[in-house]
Amino acid sequence: MTANTVVAHDAAFVPAPAADDSKVVLETRFGVMSFDRTASIYMPRGLLGYAGFHDFALANLPDPKLTQFKLLQSLSEPTLSFVVAPINLENDLIELADLEAACRTLSIAMTDAALMLVVATRRIGAATQISVNLRAPVIGDTRNQAAWQQILSNHRYPVRHVVGTGSSAAG
Repeated sequence: MTANTVVAHDAAFVPAPAADDSKVVLETRFGVMSFDRTASIYMPRGLLGYAGFHDFALANLPDPKLTQFKLLQSLSEPTLSFVVAPINLENDLIELADLEAACRTLSIAMTDAALMLVVATRRIGAATQISVNLRAPVIGDTRNQAAWQQILSNHRYPVRHVVGTGSSAAG
C-alpha cells in the first residue's frame, strides 16, 4: 500500500456530531470510546463471519502513529471490531473496473462509494505481519450510510495481501 493509496474516505462516513443523547459509549479493545449513533453505518449482511451484526461506527485509533487506519466498531457488541484501511477508489491495489462492477452489484453510485480494506495482523516468529483483504473489501454507500463487505468476482485478489512486516518487541 503506497502513501497515495491510503487516503481516507472516512469524512464521508462520519457526519457532524449530534446531540449527546445519540451517543453510545463502549468499552472496546482500545479502551472506552464514544460513538455518535447518527453517524452509524448499517451493514445489511454484516461482515463475513459476523452476519448477525449490522450497526457499526468508524473511529480513529488511539495511537497517533496509526492515522492511516480506522476502527470499524460494532455498536451492539463492544468486543467486535475491525481495523480497516480507507483507500481511494482509484488505487494501485484493486482495479477500478472491478470496483465499478461491485458498485453496480450493490446499486451504489461511484460518486457515493467509499472503500475500506479489512486489516489483519499475525505473528510469524518474532515478526508481526500486517495484511489487508483485497478479495472482500468493504464498500460504503456514503449517501445512505450503509456498507457491504463484497467478495469481488475477480479472483486475482488475495485475502491476505501483505503490506508490512515489523519486529515484535520483546517483553
